[in-house]
Amino acid sequence: MKFSKLHGLGNDFIVITELEKEKIKNKKEFSEKQCKRNFSVGADGVLFLCPSQKSDFKMRIFNSDGSEAENCVNGLRCAVLEKFLLDGKKQKEYSVETLAGTAKAKILSFEKNSALIEITFLGKQEFKGKQYIEIGGKSFEYYFVDVGNPHAVVFLKEPVKDFSVEETGHAFECHEKFFPQRTNAEFVNLISPKHVKMRVHERGACETMACGSGSIAIVIAGIEAGVLEKDSWVKVEQPGGIIEINSGKELLLRAKAEKVFEGNLEVE
Repeated sequence: MKFSKLHGLGNDFIVITELEKEKIKNKKEFSEKQCKRNFSVGADGVLFLCPSQKSDFKMRIFNSDGSEAENCVNGLRCAVLEKFLLDGKKQKEYSVETLAGTAKAKILSFEKNSALIEITFLGKQEFKGKQYIEIGGKSFEYYFVDVGNPHAVVFLKEPVKDFSVEETGHAFECHEKFFPQRTNAEFVNLISPKHVKMRVHERGACETMACGSGSIAIVIAGIEAGVLEKDSWVKVEQPGGIIEINSGKELLLRAKAEKVFEGNLEVE
């Protein structure tokens, strides 16, 4: 079975095309096995391109622990790039069905195997306010945002580069406050009203190089908190690179995705 490997700012995915027929019945087991680094292909998750009755195609995403996520914006850009290449680079605008709703995507530029892609985010943008949580004897203030998947956004005073993202993020993810769906957690330094730095602990995947939906959650939280500008492009800097987000009448996101290689897998 053919597969592709793509990444969005270092957030990497195995991509399986099932537009004509379903190839993997047990997607949970497949994702757990194939995402395991050093023992298989290795990835943060698996994207399945599936047929849709209301959009150009449907994207399903399974995390490395086998859980299915509602959406992933880095994954969405990778799925759009793969479909763009499958279509012979002819179609540059797509509507994509996800469990979190339908998104629109546009290929802004393409060079070699890399594309700059703009997403018009049409899903949920629900700000649930400022909340507090106790972890390891320390109280954390966070903003809870639902963009089709849940995010706890923490603005830090200490440098995020030195913060215990893996340990604290895992405690956030599995805290009883977020049971049973769990949560993603973003840890953020405010640089200016148009620039933040962040690291992310993704639900079901631990710390990753980048997170698109987490970047959206940060901008929504920052605007509500009065520290980020609305109707302006905000840079969300993360280990894998920069995602730019403009939250106005429409919520727009733009960043790169890249295809790394193709291969074949033997599956039962």
